[in-house]
Amino acid sequence: MISESDVPQAPGTGEPVPVDVPLYTAPNRPRGLNAYFAPGGDDEATDERRADERRNLWLLLAMVAALVLIPTFLTLIAFVQTLVTHGGG
Repeated sequence: MISESDVPQAPGTGEPVPVDVPLYTAPNRPRGLNAYFAPGGDDEATDERRADERRNLWLLLAMVAALVLIPTFLTLIAFVQTLVTHGGG
C-alpha cells in the first residue's frame, strides 16, 4: 500500500510530481518474464483482448469437457453392448 509520504512531491508546493507510467496495453509492450506488471495486477485491457480471453476460456472449457465426456460416453456404450450381447463370461 502506498502512503502519502511515499509519493514524490515537488519541493515547496506539496503537489505530486508527474511520473511516466508505462502503457500496459500497448501493442508493442514487452511480454514474457521480462515484462513489467501493472500495479495491483490490473491493467487496462482493451475490449478486443478481453473478448479474446473470453473466447479462449470457452475453448478451454469445451476441450476439458470433451476430454471427460467422450471417453465416458464410449465406456457406457461398451458396457451396454456387453450387457446386451450377454458376453463377458
